[in-house]
Amino acid sequence: MPAPPFPIAKVNIQGLSPSDAIDRFLSAREHDRWVLLGAHAPQSLDQLWTAWIQATRNELRGTMVARSVDAEFLRYLAGTHHISEAFARAGVQAGQGSAWVVRLPLAVGEANDLGHLQPRSVDDEGFEAGLESLLDELGWMDVNGGVSVSIEGCELLGIDVSVWSENRRFESVVAHVLMADDQSSSHR
Repeated sequence: MPAPPFPIAKVNIQGLSPSDAIDRFLSAREHDRWVLLGAHAPQSLDQLWTAWIQATRNELRGTMVARSVDAEFLRYLAGTHHISEAFARAGVQAGQGSAWVVRLPLAVGEANDLGHLQPRSVDDEGFEAGLESLLDELGWMDVNGGVSVSIEGCELLGIDVSVWSENRRFESVVAHVLMADDQSSSHR
């Protein structure tokens, strides 16, 4: 079953350096649920939703590794326990003329059979208006583009998908998110 839409838009960052783009974005965003990702970071909607579920679950339970939900989301997207590595892997990279703007949906916690809080996305219809306002302030343009798996993008995230068939690449990207807390992995 295909994943539902995720609040994400590809934007032209007008040739800014990564640090300038990030600084401008952080100054203009309304709150830490707005996230700026490198052009390579989103690989699939399943990957984005899996990272959101993991980060939001930790947020609801008060068990985040990062100090903010945006950094926790980046940590899962990058498949690492280390915050600085997450920014290096999933953030805007030198030479990228575009990036992705994400608004992490709000969540409510619903107890599962074991009494653990599980996130459920709250209908958040303010993405388009919020995005337009944010991009106006930044002077950036929304550009058409869809999220898709690429070998080069996966490599920047620390995922080796070159040995997998196309169908297995999707699974590998989601597995990478789920391994963020696995400290036994030698590459973390």
